[in-house]
Amino acid sequence: MTFRINAHRRLKTLGSARVVRLWPQLAEILKAYFPKREQMGPGTLLFPSFRTGKEACLQHPHRIVAAIAERIGYKSAEVTPYTFRHTYCAARLQTLDAGAPVSPFTVGRELGHGGDALVKKVYGHLGTVRHRSDVVEYRVEQHAATLGDRIAALSAAAEH
Repeated sequence: MTFRINAHRRLKTLGSARVVRLWPQLAEILKAYFPKREQMGPGTLLFPSFRTGKEACLQHPHRIVAAIAERIGYKSAEVTPYTFRHTYCAARLQTLDAGAPVSPFTVGRELGHGGDALVKKVYGHLGTVRHRSDVVEYRVEQHAATLGDRIAALSAAAEH
C-alpha cells in the first residue's frame, strides 16, 4: 500500500510518504473487493466516495469505523481508526525482518513517524512478545472466545 501526496489529499509531513506491504490475510480479503471496486469506475483510491458523482476521498472515516463497530456490538468510541494502527503496530513488532526481529524504527517509518520514539513510548511493551513470524497476521484463534461471545450476542439481538 502506498501513502503519497495525490490529487485528493496531502500528507501530514513529507516523511509520511511510504510503502507498507499488505498483510497476506488482508490481501486475500481484498481480492474479492477489487472486481467490485473496478465496477465503480476508474480511479486510484482503494475506498472512494462517489457521492458527488466523481471519485473523492471518504469524508470522516472515523464515523464510518464507529458506525460499523457499533453495528457489530462494540460500544461507541470503543473502536477507532487508531485501534487499527495499534493492532498493526502490535502485530508488526512480532514479525521478522531478514530473519531478525523488526526494529521499532522500521515500524515507526511504516506508521509515518520520523523515527522510533513514539513506537517505543506507546508500543514498547509489545516488542517483548516472543512469537515471531515472517509476515503480519491477525490470529483469530487467539480471540475466538471474545469473537464467539460477540457473535452469540448479535445473533440473540437479531432474533428479537
